[in-house]
Amino acid sequence: MSKSLVDYKGIKVNKELYPIIKHIEDVDKYREELGRLSSSWDIFALLGQLGDINIDIGKTKENFLNLTTTLLNHLSEETVKKVTTEMKFKAQVAIDIVIRNLFERTADIGFLATDDDIREFLQNFVSRYNSDSVELKEQIQKRFLEYVQKYSVYYDIVLADTKGKVVARLDNNIKVDWLDKEFTQKIITSNEEYVESFQYHDFIPHKKKSLVYSYKVTQTNDSDSEVLGVLCLCFRFRDEMEGIFNNLVEKRNKEALTILDEEGYVIASSDKDYIPLESKLELVLDEDFKIVSFCGRDYIAKTCLTNGYQGFNGLKWYGHIMIPLEYAFLSNQNNEFKIDEAIINSMMENEQHFSKELKEVFNKSKTIQENLGRVIWNGNVSQSKLNSSNREFSKSLLSEIGVTGIKANSSLSNLNQTIISSILKDSEFLSSLAIDIMDRNLYERANDCRWWALTSYFRKAFDEKESLLYKEEEISAILKYINDLYTVYTNILVFDTEGKIIAVSNENEKFLVGKYLSQEWVGQTLKLEDTSKYCVSKFEKTNLYSNEATYVYCAAIRSFENADKINGGIAVVFDSTPQFEAMLQDSLPKGNESVFALFTTRDKKVISSTNKEIEINSIIELDDKFFQLKNAEQKSEVVEINNKYYALGVRCSQGYREYKSATDDYVNDVFCLVFNYIGEKAFDERKYENKSKFLNSGSKKIFTDSCVELATFHLGNKFLAVEAKNVIESISIDKLEVSIDMDKTNPFKGMVLYKDNLISVLDIRSFIKEDIKDEELNTIILFEYDKDNKEHCIGILVSSLQSVSVVEKDSIQQIQSHFLGAGTLIESLADISDYEESQVAMILDIKKIDDNLTKKL
Repeated sequence: MSKSLVDYKGIKVNKELYPIIKHIEDVDKYREELGRLSSSWDIFALLGQLGDINIDIGKTKENFLNLTTTLLNHLSEETVKKVTTEMKFKAQVAIDIVIRNLFERTADIGFLATDDDIREFLQNFVSRYNSDSVELKEQIQKRFLEYVQKYSVYYDIVLADTKGKVVARLDNNIKVDWLDKEFTQKIITSNEEYVESFQYHDFIPHKKKSLVYSYKVTQTNDSDSEVLGVLCLCFRFRDEMEGIFNNLVEKRNKEALTILDEEGYVIASSDKDYIPLESKLELVLDEDFKIVSFCGRDYIAKTCLTNGYQGFNGLKWYGHIMIPLEYAFLSNQNNEFKIDEAIINSMMENEQHFSKELKEVFNKSKTIQENLGRVIWNGNVSQSKLNSSNREFSKSLLSEIGVTGIKANSSLSNLNQTIISSILKDSEFLSSLAIDIMDRNLYERANDCRWWALTSYFRKAFDEKESLLYKEEEISAILKYINDLYTVYTNILVFDTEGKIIAVSNENEKFLVGKYLSQEWVGQTLKLEDTSKYCVSKFEKTNLYSNEATYVYCAAIRSFENADKINGGIAVVFDSTPQFEAMLQDSLPKGNESVFALFTTRDKKVISSTNKEIEINSIIELDDKFFQLKNAEQKSEVVEINNKYYALGVRCSQGYREYKSATDDYVNDVFCLVFNYIGEKAFDERKYENKSKFLNSGSKKIFTDSCVELATFHLGNKFLAVEAKNVIESISIDKLEVSIDMDKTNPFKGMVLYKDNLISVLDIRSFIKEDIKDEELNTIILFEYDKDNKEHCIGILVSSLQSVSVVEKDSIQQIQSHFLGAGTLIESLADISDYEESQVAMILDIKKIDDNLTKKL
C-alpha cells in the first residue's frame, strides 16, 4: 500500500485505506478510546498547573497520538489482510469441495454405464406395450432405486436408446419421452469417459438448469463395442451446495458464497435473497480483493478458480465470495476468556501472527508507559518531600494520569486478546472444514462397497460355488475395471463364506488369492441384514495395506436367486495414508507452515497427520476433554506442547447424509485437531507477571506526623522499599555508563552522571537471592542518606517501580539481624495494605548497602 496519508477523524491514515477504515470496527473502537484519552491529557495539563506536578503532559499526549496513528494504520492493514485472506480461502475451498465431489460422479457414471443389468435391459426391451418389457422395466427401476438409495446424491436416473427415446427412468412422475437429439448424439459420439452438462435438459423440465453426468452404454467394455443407449445420472446440485455453504458461511458478517459459471453468472448462492441465481457478477481473479457494487450496495469481493482434484477440473466454474462492506470487518466477539500474559508475549514473537511493524508499536507503547510510570513515581517522591497544601491534590492527579496511561496501554492489550481469539476461531473453522471433507469422502466408500456387492455377475458366480474358482479371471477383470475408475483404493477383493479370497483388483497382490481372511470384519460382513448395511474395520494395521493402518469397507454378496442368502463379501482397502493427508492439506491454508492437523479416533489414536513428527497409529497426549465432544461439537483452547503454545481447534465428526446418521449402524467418531502455532513458551515466566499493579493506585491513607512514606519497587519477585525521603529520582537504565573492566560478578555496574555528580550503580540481585535475567532490569533508582554529603549517594538496578505508599511508623517491624549474602541489606518489613491486595515490603537500609558494597570496591 502507498504511504500517502489523509486525515480520518483526526488520525492520519494511508490513502488506500480511507474508503475501508470507517468499516473496521476494531480500528474505530480504538480510535475512539484513544481519542477520549487524548482529551484527558488536555485536562491533566490544566490541572497540573494547579498542582505543580512538574510533568510535561503535552509531550506525553504527543507520544500517544503518534502511537495511535501508527497503530491504527498497521491494525487496518493487518485486518484487511486477514479478512481478504479468509475470503480467498473460503472461495477456494467452496469450489474445490464441489470439484472433489464431482470427481466421484465421473467414476459413478463410468461404472454404472457398464452395468450388466442395464446392458441386458437395453438388449431385451421392446416397448412399453410389451408385457415382458414392462416387467424388465420394473426390474431396472428397482435397480435404479437400489443405486440411489446407496448414492443419495442423485435424484433421478434416466436411460434412453440410441435415438434418445426414454425407455426407463427412476422418477415415473416425469412424462418426457425423448432426449434432445443433439444432446444424445454428443454422448454417443464422445471419446471422453463421461459427459458433464450443466444446462436446461428437456428430460428434466421442472429445472431451469441441472447438473447431469451422462455416458453411452455399450455391449461390452471394448472401445469399438456397439452402442446400446445413453445413461444419465441427475445430481442433487442445489442440495449439495446448500450443505457446502452451511459449513463455510459466517452468517454474522452477512457474507455470501456463490458458484459462478464461466461467464460470471450465479449458479449457486448461499443467500439467494440478495445474491439471486442467474445474477451476473464481476470476476475478481487477479486482485487480492476488490470493492464492487451490486444492487446499490458496496461489497468486498474475491473470485477463485479451482485447483482441481486428481487432474479433474470439471466445468470452468469459480468460487466467489462477497461481504457487504459495512459488515466485512466486524470486531471479533470470541473474547469470553482472558488469555494468559505469557501466551500473549509468546504470540508477539511470532511474525506469522504479529508483524514486525505491529510489534514495534507495542514496544514504543511499553517505552512510553515505562517513562510515564517513572515520571509519576518521581512526582510522588517529590510530593512526599513537600509540605504544601496542594500535596494531596497533586498526588491524586498523578494517580489519575497514571490510570489514563494504563488505559492507553490497555487498549493495545485488548488487541492482543482479540488476535489470539481470532487464531482460536480460525483453528475451529479449519477443523470443522477438514472433518466435513472426511465425512463426505468416507460416505462414498460406504456407498461403493454396497453397490459393487450387488454386481449381478458376482452374485451369479457366487451362487455356483463349485465353479467359483474358475471365474477368478473374469471377477478380477471386473474388480480391476472398478479400481481403475475409483483410484482411492489400493485393492478390492471378494471372498467366500469361509473367508477365502476369490479374486483381487490389484495384479501385484494376486498372491492373496486362495488365502483365508481371519479379521473380525469378515464375520461381520457375512451377518449383514440387508443391502443397505455395510461394515468397516477398525483403523488398524493390516497385511492388506502393507502392514500399515487403514480402514477396510465391506458389504455382503447375496445370492442372485435368494437375496436373503449371503454367499460371500466384497472388501475395499482404502488408501488412507495419502487420501487422509490430502484431505487435511486441502483444509489448511497454503504456505502456512505454522499450522498442522490430525485426524484421530476417540481413544486418541492418530489416523493421519500433516506433522511428520507425529506418526500414524501413535497416541496423541492431550487432555481427555478434547475427545469427549459429542458429534458435531467443537472446542478451541490454547495448549502447551513441548514448550510451545498452540491454538487448538477440535471438531468431532457428524457424518454426511445417511452416513453415520441415526439410521446408520456404523459408529466411528473421528476428531480433527488443528494446531496453529502461537510461539515458544518462555521458561522464566516471572518476567511476564504484572509487577506494576500498585503503580497508579491512589493511597487510602492521609499523611500525618505518625506516618512515613515508602517508595516501593520490584527487583525480580522481591517487593522492596526505601523511605521516600532518601530517594533522589528514578532514571532509565539507558543513562548507565557501563564499566567494561569490571568482573561481571562484581556488584558495581557503572556510573551515572546526575546534576554534575557521578553516582555508582549497584546490582544487588545476588545479595537478596533473586536470580533474574539482565534484561529484566530496566530502571535505576538513585538514593541518598546524607543530603549534606554528595558522596553518600548510590544507585541500584531494579525491575519495576510500584508506588509511594503511606505507612504508619508503628506498623514497621524492625529486623535485628537479617543477613543476606555479603551483608545486612534489609532493616525492616512493612505491610503495604492500602491497596487492593496487601503485600509485605522489605525495607532496604541504604547506608548499609553503601557501606557493605560500595566501600569495598
